[in-house]
Amino acid sequence: MILRICAVVALAATFTHQAVAEIRIGVVGPMTGVFAPYGAQMAGGAAQAATAINSRGGINGEQVELVALDDLSDPARAEAIARNLVEQDVAAVIGHFTTGASNAAAPIYADAGILMISPASTDPTLTDRGLWNVFRIPPRDDLQAELAGRHIVRQYAGGRIALVHDKSAYGKGLADGVRQVINASGLNDVLYAGIDVGESSYAAFVASLAEADIDVVYFGGLHAEAAIILREMRQRGIEAEFIAGDGILSPEFPVRAGGAAEGALMTAALEHGDEEARSGLMRGLEESGLSGGRYALNTFIALRVLEEAAALAGTNDMTEIARLLRAGETLQLEIGPVSFDAKGDAAFAEFGLFRWQAGESGFVDYRDNLVAR
Repeated sequence: MILRICAVVALAATFTHQAVAEIRIGVVGPMTGVFAPYGAQMAGGAAQAATAINSRGGINGEQVELVALDDLSDPARAEAIARNLVEQDVAAVIGHFTTGASNAAAPIYADAGILMISPASTDPTLTDRGLWNVFRIPPRDDLQAELAGRHIVRQYAGGRIALVHDKSAYGKGLADGVRQVINASGLNDVLYAGIDVGESSYAAFVASLAEADIDVVYFGGLHAEAAIILREMRQRGIEAEFIAGDGILSPEFPVRAGGAAEGALMTAALEHGDEEARSGLMRGLEESGLSGGRYALNTFIALRVLEEAAALAGTNDMTEIARLLRAGETLQLEIGPVSFDAKGDAAFAEFGLFRWQAGESGFVDYRDNLVAR
């Protein structure tokens, strides 16, 4: 029996007339649990996109009905949900959040003719495996690992380098990618370690950094663990530069790290397209309570990709839509021109290296603090 994770949630606008047809689209992510704030962003961004699309008449005349389900970012649960959505006759899925969940669900969707667009999964394996139905909005992790690695090579040619990750596919993949870049340039790390997620302190690991006299720490993982490690580093008097991937891209990072967040470096996707249009869209999302909603924006754009590609293809057949996208067709969206390569990666996506620092208001933020690209 297929596990039903949660009830179907109709997020689309309430209609004043009977729709002649509907197209069901799954929105799947961590709606509860540790990553729930990101799932909330996905649900909110999808709801706004569906409302806008339906106000224009739907996707090729079919009104959008969203089916929001909670995968807890667990691959086994994601697989069960994928089979559930096949039974519910969804046409496409916006999700999943983590690459492990996306990789577990994608083949099931492919076999059922369901197109999948992830607003968050960044591991290269997602698109490298060659499934016809898989696309993603954010840039790939190998690009941010390369950017961080190049920075370390430039700034710390004779330095003592530590690499740490949270043992997840995402975190370890980033740390290993950075390691590959620096090793190829003749640099060797002096400390490489994995930590357990969810600990209240990483004092033992921080002590090992002090003992090794580290000059720079690269962390592959999420904001909660990064904040604790960085805070404890500074409390111990370790002034080594701290660099992390986009897993720390959360308004909670500077809150949890406190003053230690000042000066931390982070790779994150560069904003794309027309600034005025993008800012207007972000303001609309933030007015809905989605402050700092990078994943709300990505989910909104994923649904808009589906709408525009279906209009260009003249059909809601997902195999035809996927064929059009893989051919590199350019879509004109609120953030500017959007296209994909033959693998399903967003051709417009690029990472930048940002520094978290206090602005005039005193709030520590990374925006407008681009260091390199």
